[in-house]
Amino acid sequence: MTVGRIIHSREEVRSERGVVAAGHEAEAAAGARILEQGGNAVDAAVAAAFVAFVVEPNNCSVGGYGHLASYLPEHGGFVTVDHGPRVPLAGTPDMFETVEDPDAGPYDWPEVVDDANDVGGRSVATPGAVPGLWAIHQRAGRLPWRELLQPAIEEARAGVQISYGLLIEIVARMDLIRRYPAAAAWLLRDGDPPPFYGQHGPGDRLDGSLLAGTLERIAEEGPDALHRGEIAERIAAAVQADGGILTTEDLAAYAPKVFVETPVSYRGLEVVTANDQVGAEALNILEQFPLGDYEPGGFEHHHLLAEAVGHAFVDNQTYYGDPDHTESPVAGLASAAFGAERATAIRMDRVAPRPLVAADPWPYDAGAAPVATPLPSVGGSRGTTQIVTADADGNVVALITTIGGDYGSLIVVPETGILLNNSMMNWDPRPGRSNSIAPGKMPFFAVPAIVAARDGKAVFGAAGAGGYRILASVMHTTVGVLDHGLPVQEAVDLPRSHGQGEETFVDVLVPEPVREQLAAAGHELVLEETTPAWASFGRVGAVTVDPDSGAMAAGAGPFWSTATAAAKD
Repeated sequence: MTVGRIIHSREEVRSERGVVAAGHEAEAAAGARILEQGGNAVDAAVAAAFVAFVVEPNNCSVGGYGHLASYLPEHGGFVTVDHGPRVPLAGTPDMFETVEDPDAGPYDWPEVVDDANDVGGRSVATPGAVPGLWAIHQRAGRLPWRELLQPAIEEARAGVQISYGLLIEIVARMDLIRRYPAAAAWLLRDGDPPPFYGQHGPGDRLDGSLLAGTLERIAEEGPDALHRGEIAERIAAAVQADGGILTTEDLAAYAPKVFVETPVSYRGLEVVTANDQVGAEALNILEQFPLGDYEPGGFEHHHLLAEAVGHAFVDNQTYYGDPDHTESPVAGLASAAFGAERATAIRMDRVAPRPLVAADPWPYDAGAAPVATPLPSVGGSRGTTQIVTADADGNVVALITTIGGDYGSLIVVPETGILLNNSMMNWDPRPGRSNSIAPGKMPFFAVPAIVAARDGKAVFGAAGAGGYRILASVMHTTVGVLDHGLPVQEAVDLPRSHGQGEETFVDVLVPEPVREQLAAAGHELVLEETTPAWASFGRVGAVTVDPDSGAMAAGAGPFWSTATAAAKD
């Protein structure tokens, strides 16, 4: 029996002035508009991100956080802004009670009683979205900050059209939404889902008037508008009213990590991953294999990616911890020598024994740390979006911005329109682990935002959305461009596979002969299909730049929940 599958794509956009790949057409349009007004790739990314905070409330927010990688020739080359969440200062390693089932939970640790780290006030971590975007703009932006927020303010004033995508996530969390009056008043209509845009009419819109007012203040005052003063007090009060621990002191103290990231060497290019050691280790492993000699999307392609990502994930989940708070072999995990050692465990004819067991990166670093045994995990398709931009001056920016889970904590701050994150789910609720909760700590993550350069010129950027499946979306696209030489949209469209140390999750679009070879090699296959209701392998946006001509191209997928745009030449 043959079953027809969704295989539609989009036309690759090209420009010599600038391109944008994003999670929503309004974001892509805003980025292109800023480029046409004389802004650079940094400006375009900032403007698109603020529009995302309006039009994708299920995925991101000014009350969220993110990771940004960039190549900025006039500003030090590779510049990374890690503006991930931080544990509030009152956080403790044992602040959550875990359920008895050790295999429960969508990530790599047990679930928490009453899902307290996933919904409500206790799930809210200190956000960093606005300080992070402010930091990169202050370093390399060209247009005034206030101009970059105008597209978002316009979108908020118009109200957010209820799309099929927004509606799906409302329905998925509707029982929880009903428990939070402010969220219910905004997202539901008399306790039911709102009508969405379609053949029966224009549907409903989410009221963005309060958020428009907040954005206007951020446009004038920068992050201080959100992290100090009246709005900060409202945020802290809303969280604490629902049992959370976030304070105004936490908000005022937040600072992103801004640094020149040490690149990984891959196929003669310099590559950064927005400080994601999982992506760095996976690239170091793949560097040991001639992927370019194999067929794009063939057996070797999927086998090597599943093995490399799986080994890197297990190593990092076991050993990685915020180096500012935990003795962790961060440099060892990202070292080329450690990646080369891990590659020796990979055979071309057979999977490594499952479940994968972490190797020790400490000999490639220094010091000592306790080892935690990771739980098997596939991660979820969580609330996140992606923005990648490039301009004619050689700047490339890749941004992942998120609220945590879909619609975050469901805490809506009164009189502000701000929906807060639920990022406390990103820390291990068990004490004594590398990723345990500690005041001011950033969590483990496996979500590379990749930028690659050759001979002082950026040539590629990619970012994704979809929880740990970001690994699959970004790594497959990166290999498609850098190893196989595919045009960017073709690389985005490659059917993907994903592994984290046990099963191998495979897109149903992977040809059956390839799936049979994977199974014969020992992969325990789980077939999944990407549909408008489930982004099985995440979403991705990517750009390429021809180093000789400067011509830029952008691709994104799946086609129904992403967008691209090009500035007019």
